[in-house]
Amino acid sequence: EQLLQPPPGSPQELLERIRDDYVVNNYLWTGDIDLAAFEEDCQFTDPTLTFTGRDKFVSNVSNLRPIVDALIEPGGCASRLLDISLNEEEGYVQSRWNMVGDLTGLPWKPRIDVIGRTKFWYNGQDGSEGVRVRFYDEEWEIPAYKALLQLVTKAGMISSTGSSE
Repeated sequence: EQLLQPPPGSPQELLERIRDDYVVNNYLWTGDIDLAAFEEDCQFTDPTLTFTGRDKFVSNVSNLRPIVDALIEPGGCASRLLDISLNEEEGYVQSRWNMVGDLTGLPWKPRIDVIGRTKFWYNGQDGSEGVRVRFYDEEWEIPAYKALLQLVTKAGMISSTGSSE
């Protein structure tokens, strides 16, 4: 397991470290998150699954990473951060992002293009305990089935926008 740096000392520092997860680490594809910014028993949820535990996140990513690496050429995917903001009153950082990648390792060369929002609900403790994400809540702007259909459809056939069915 990667050596943990100290947790963020403030909500603003948490926002900066989450921003780096997108901009520097391309985490939507790599899974490389700042583990120190997440509670050990953080709950992760997205439109396809829910699980609890930072270690489970690491395990899930390590299982998927070889598949992603085999299907996507270097530089063929991006975690585009469209917006990030801090709501200190309610206790979350919210991001809006675009996950884009060309799966050129498949014969039909599908393109994943999903716009979503994630709320990183944090524990609100400043000081020695730090500020850590306790609940990772991800939503997509298209229905989950349309996002998953992108995997089996030629690039460009399914829109990433939330236009109605």
